[in-house]
Amino acid sequence: MRFATVLADNLNHSSIKVYLSAVRSLYIDHGFPDPLVGCLRLQRLLRGIKRVQGPVTPRRLPITIDHLRVIQRSLDLSTADHMMLWAACCLGFFGFLRAGEFTVNSTFHPSTHMTVGDVQADSLVNPTCFKVRIKCSKTDPFRAGCDIYLGRGVGLVCPIVALGNYLSQRGATPGPLFRFSSGRPLTRQQLSSSVQSILHAAGYSGSYSGHSFRIGAATTAAARGVPDHLIKTLGRWSSDAYQIYIRTPVYSIVRVASQLVA
Repeated sequence: MRFATVLADNLNHSSIKVYLSAVRSLYIDHGFPDPLVGCLRLQRLLRGIKRVQGPVTPRRLPITIDHLRVIQRSLDLSTADHMMLWAACCLGFFGFLRAGEFTVNSTFHPSTHMTVGDVQADSLVNPTCFKVRIKCSKTDPFRAGCDIYLGRGVGLVCPIVALGNYLSQRGATPGPLFRFSSGRPLTRQQLSSSVQSILHAAGYSGSYSGHSFRIGAATTAAARGVPDHLIKTLGRWSSDAYQIYIRTPVYSIVRVASQLVA
């Protein structure tokens, strides 16, 4: 109960349950009885924490096409590091990727992290499609891996152009796909802080992270009329969980009235 109380300072109630499950698993693995059986006071405490914290609201805001345009205008794409950051943003958005799928936490591991060899173009000259290999992800516990495909965008925001320019500058030297000119890999924290700084400087408030690209891609796709089944395919969702990522804009809700009488 003290452990759960301490966790409540920084975690929501659902995350606390995950931590307690880990404790339970540790006990059982060592041959001890389940420590959570019959803990009625603990269950009451967890319900109290849930009530005190209130409903959990989404913290991370979506990064949409408009945000991408702002990011692009804020970067100097003649420099190697900015070119790399822009390519990472485009891959994250158009690939519906989780931040951990194309960045590094701290130490680069070629067996799990994305490398330059994981990106293949359909043509060496003027490619129209990139195939990107994802070695492992949150919902892939057996690391079977999967391939995603990127097509051409419209106008200045195009993943094919962004990745193509970056790869031409980067070269085929083995190592992490996204790395700074110093050789250091792009980390999730560096991506999040860079994007957040750019958007805040442009007047956008709120919290943005590497995961905001995935949220924004799902939101944008839904707003543009992309069918639900295709959104699930693009984001590699096996259930309807993708719906929690979609942030329905107010104008779409207001427009329903006129649609109902049309």
